[in-house]
This record gives sequence, C-alpha cells and structure tokens, in this order.
Amino acid sequence: MFDCGPNQTVLQILAPFTNVFSQIHSYLYVFLCVVGVFANIAIVVVLLRPAMRRSPFNLFLICIAICDATLMATYLLFKHVEFCHPWFFSHVWMIYTRFYAMFSVFVHSASLWFTVNMAVMRYLVLYRGSHAHSRLPPCNGYPAACVAIIVGAVIALIGSLPNMLRYRIKFVKEMPVPGSCLETKYHASWDESDTIYRYDLVQPTWWNCQWERINFWVAARERRLRLCGGVPTGNSQAERTTAMLTGIVAVFLITELPQGILGLAVGINPRMMFITVPLGNFFDLLSLINSAVNFVLCALMSHVFRREFLHTFSMCCPQSSENHSGAPITKPCNKTLFYLFNT
Repeated sequence: MFDCGPNQTVLQILAPFTNVFSQIHSYLYVFLCVVGVFANIAIVVVLLRPAMRRSPFNLFLICIAICDATLMATYLLFKHVEFCHPWFFSHVWMIYTRFYAMFSVFVHSASLWFTVNMAVMRYLVLYRGSHAHSRLPPCNGYPAACVAIIVGAVIALIGSLPNMLRYRIKFVKEMPVPGSCLETKYHASWDESDTIYRYDLVQPTWWNCQWERINFWVAARERRLRLCGGVPTGNSQAERTTAMLTGIVAVFLITELPQGILGLAVGINPRMMFITVPLGNFFDLLSLINSAVNFVLCALMSHVFRREFLHTFSMCCPQSSENHSGAPITKPCNKTLFYLFNT
C-alpha cells in the first residue's frame, strides 16, 4: 500500500482500543460466523417451504441469507489462516486472499442492495395500494422481485469493479522462514532450515493515489445511496412498513453508518485511509452482526416463520407450533425431507 500520509498521533490514540478489541474479536468472530452460517442456511430452508413462497419479499430474504452465509464462511477461513500458518506462505493461499478481497466486497454490497431494493419495493407496493389512480405497474409479485434483485446485483458488481481491479499477486523472493514462526503455536510445522516463497498482494503499476481516490469515492457514493434509500420517506412510514423489514433496515443503518461516514471521508481525502487499518476488526464485527441478525429478526417478528421453522426442523419428536393466528398447536412430526418442502 502506498503512503498517503498516515497520522501517527491518531494511530497512537487508537492503539489501546485496537489492542483490546483485537483480543475480543479473535473469539467473537468465530462464534458469529459459525452461528450465522447455520442460521442463514436455516432461513433459506424455511423460506423455501410452500407456505413461505407465497410472498415475493421472501425471495429477497433468501438472496440476502445466501450472501450473508457465504460471506461469513469465507471470512472465517480467511481469518483462521493467520501469519505463520502452514498455508500462509503458499501461492494457493495468496490466490484465495485475492479472491476474498474481491468476492467479499461484492457479496456484502449485493446483500445490502437487496435490503434497499426490498424496502423500496415494499414502499411502492404500499404506495400503489393507497392511491387508487396510481400509474405504477404491479410491484407485489415475483417478476418485480426478480427484476429488483437483478438490478441490485448489477449495481453491486459495478460498484465493486474498482476494487476488483485493485489487486494483483506479486512474487517477491525466496527467503528463510521468519524466526518468529519458530516461537508460535505453529512451530511444529517449521524448521530453521525451511525456506518460503514470499508473495504480496499489491496494486498494479498504474494504480496511484488518484485511482485510490476514485475507488473510495465510488464506494462512498454507493454506500451513501444505500443509506439514503434504505428507508423511503413518506407519511406514516412506520405504519406502512412491516416490523420485520423495519428491523432489518434499522440494523443495516446502525452497522453500516460508521463505515459509510469513514468511506465518504476517505473518498474526499485519501490521506485518511490509514484510519481504516486499526478499525478494520471493528468494522468487520459490525458487518458480521448485520449478516447474522436476520434469523433473530425473522423468528421474533414473524409467527409464520416460527411455525414453519418448527415444522421443518422438529423432525424426530412431537413439536409445539403455531397456527396462522399465532396460537400454539401440537402435532407429530415424522416426515421425510421431501414432504417438508412440498406440504
């Protein structure tokens, strides 16, 4: 990374927070990723049931859950292979690092755009229903949902292109294994006579501060559009938006606003980019929370989701479920997986 003027005073101020938070993050991210992956898989399984397929908005939730699950799975592997790990110095790992640097930005951006488009589509449906002479085409259907999802994916891809062009793998040299690796928990994998091939992930020769400014400007503009479009304005907005969608958008705003502000600041002045390094784990944690919280929101705010979840996963014992009014009912559950997806 080229030097755009780091401020040592700010880094020294952030150092105590960074050191303490890094220790907490090393345990917390594993829990969030493992639980989040299985929770999002559960969301997909439940939303694929016939009773849940009636609403086109659930298609957004399926796409968001797939994006979040893949993001957390790839992040878990990326963080697990740390310095001095036997894979760390391999060319294959450098390829994965480059892949993760590009893929994570696209998937995270796509997930957020799906959230925004779901909120916009919900607003259009309610607006059209409250205005008898509205010229808006029907929006409460699967064709409209598919178009909105495709548009979100295309916007995310375009916004991620500068980041995809930003990295290339460079072979540096063959060198002895770092002495510090002989004193880590991976010391059994190394010997003093071992050599490694050092690779770096660097910018292309044509990438300079101007391109860095463009990259952060595009990211900041994209994030700003998401933040501004996440909650459409209108009269009695709280009454015209479902509780679950409001919760999803609220968590989205809380977790993405700090990154949006910093991204906008870096886009205006790339010299502030040094702040992103010590705060990296903090922003990662916010993104993981955003990716893992949808299951909790679905379970808390939708009795239909709770009923279908119990109906799907309580396969070996009698279960307590809920009818459409939310009242509990008890019924046996000894069904095949094929039956669960087709009843």
